[in-house]
Amino acid sequence: MLDLDPDARLALVGPRALGDAELLSFLLTRGGAPGLGALDLARVVLADVGGLARLVDMTEGRLRTISGIGPTKARRLLCAMTMVERLAERPVPRGVRITDPGQVFEMLRGRARRARREHFWVLARDARACRLSLEEVARGGANRVHVEVSQVFRVPILEAAESVVLAHNHPSGDPTPSAEDIALTRRIAAAGSLLGIDVADHVILGDETWVSLKELGYLPVDPVGFRADEAAE
Repeated sequence: MLDLDPDARLALVGPRALGDAELLSFLLTRGGAPGLGALDLARVVLADVGGLARLVDMTEGRLRTISGIGPTKARRLLCAMTMVERLAERPVPRGVRITDPGQVFEMLRGRARRARREHFWVLARDARACRLSLEEVARGGANRVHVEVSQVFRVPILEAAESVVLAHNHPSGDPTPSAEDIALTRRIAAAGSLLGIDVADHVILGDETWVSLKELGYLPVDPVGFRADEAAE
C-alpha cells in the first residue's frame, strides 16, 4: 500500500491518529498541505534530535545543522515547542497570593517537564506574598546550573519585592536536593538578608513531584548563611 501524504491521512483518520512525523510535517511545509517530502524531512528531524520530546530543548542553531532545516523552519519549530510548554502551565496572575510550594510547582511544571537542562527561576512577591514577577535567571546543564546572585535579585529589587521564592528543575526527575543546591540556597538567602529581601523557599521540581527546602528545614538562614538551629549549637 502506498503511503498517503499527511494531509490525506489527517482527513481520513483525524489528528490524534497521526504519528509524530506526520504531525511534525505540517510545520515543515512551505505553505499549504504537506506532501511526502515534508514527511520525509520530519522523519529526518526526529531521528536526528532523538524524538519529539527532545525538540523542546533544541536551539535554532542546533536545528539548522539538520539538512533541510533553514532559519524559517527552525524558528517555526521553536515557536511551536514554546506553545506546547505554555499550554502545560497553570499561570498565576500578578497579585495572586502564592504561599504553598505546590503552587510554584503547578506554575512551572509545563516548562520543566520536558527540559533536559536545569533552569532556575525567581518568583518575586510583595508584603502579602502576592506574585509580582516570575523570571528565568539561569540555564545550565543536565546536572547543575550556575546562578549569579546579582541576577537573582535584579528584578525583585526593581519590583520592590519583600520576598522571593527560588525554583529550579532536576532533569533526572528526582527532586532530592544536592549539596550544591543547599549551598546555593544559603548563599542567595544570605545575600537577600543583606538586601532586605527574604528568601521564603526554594522549590526543586522533578517528574510530577517537588521538594521544598523550607519544609526540609534549610530555610530560613541567618545573614551569614547558616540555619538558625546550626548557629545555636
